[in-house]
Formats: sequence, C-alpha cells, structure tokens
Amino acid sequence: MNPVPFIDEAWTELCDAVLAHGSTDLDLIAGLVRTPAQASAWDIVAPLLAELRAADIVLIGTPMYNYSIPAALKAWLDQVTFPRMSLAPRRFVVAAARGGKYSAGNPTAAFDYQQRYLRDFFAGHFAVTDTAFIAAELINARHDPVLAHLREDHVRSYALALETARRLGKEY
Repeated sequence: MNPVPFIDEAWTELCDAVLAHGSTDLDLIAGLVRTPAQASAWDIVAPLLAELRAADIVLIGTPMYNYSIPAALKAWLDQVTFPRMSLAPRRFVVAAARGGKYSAGNPTAAFDYQQRYLRDFFAGHFAVTDTAFIAAELINARHDPVLAHLREDHVRSYALALETARRLGKEY
C-alpha cells in the first residue's frame, strides 16, 4: 500500500465546505465535492474514513520519532479529520515502540509528546476519550552499546507491553 499523502489545498477546500454547510454529518461530505481536485482529494479520504468509521476499536501501531509521531501517522490523521466530527464511542489503542524511556516517573517523561498529542487529538478532534496506550520502551538498548546496561529494563518493558496488550484484548 502506498503511504497516505499529505493534505493539500483541495482537502482544505472540502473542510471549508463542511464548515460553510454547517453539517457534521460525514455522509454528506461527498456531496460537497465541486471540483476535479476536490474529487481527487475525496478519493483518498473516502476509503480511509470508511475504514475508520467501520471500526469499533481503532488500533494504531507507531514508533516514537523525535518525541512525537511519524509524519506518515500525521498525514493519516490529517486526511481523516474533518471539522466537528465525532467518532465516539469508539476506543483507540496505541501500541508504541520507543527508543528511550519516557514513561511516568522517568526524567525524560516530560519529552513524551507522542502520548499527550494523540490523547489530546483524539479527544479534541474525534470526541474520543477512551484511549489506551501500550509502549515497549528502550528498544534502542537492543542495538546501541551505550544503552546496553538498560537491556533488562527493555525486556521488562516489552513483557509489560505484551501483558497489557493481552489484557486489553480480553477487556475490549
């Protein structure tokens, strides 16, 4: 599958049309398409949005890049986000791999913009407040000799991530 492209002017025109129409009904967006460029933008969005709307639980697997999310995930989020839309009561689960240790209580926890960004994004744009995070930390300890002394911490973090995933799988 090709990566999701970044949004463009035609996509923003669709958002403007949604706002001007005053509707938050996602089923009406296709009817707001007016130009060939907007039709092309909708051709990208429609299958992504249909897949997202069909899910009861949305599972996102992502690495942490530079304390946040990769550009590919940001592109997907931008494509499927329209003004005042709601995906409630869906649940989101984010499974993340992180090179360092950013969990609560660690000196680098303040650098975790990934979890804070995604939690705020899902609540603010999708009206989804049920988001679970699973993180395997210290992935870089497997390869970086400077972090070799932290490999056991990585093994524990990985085991906890698997345990959390199994628990959520049973709960959800």
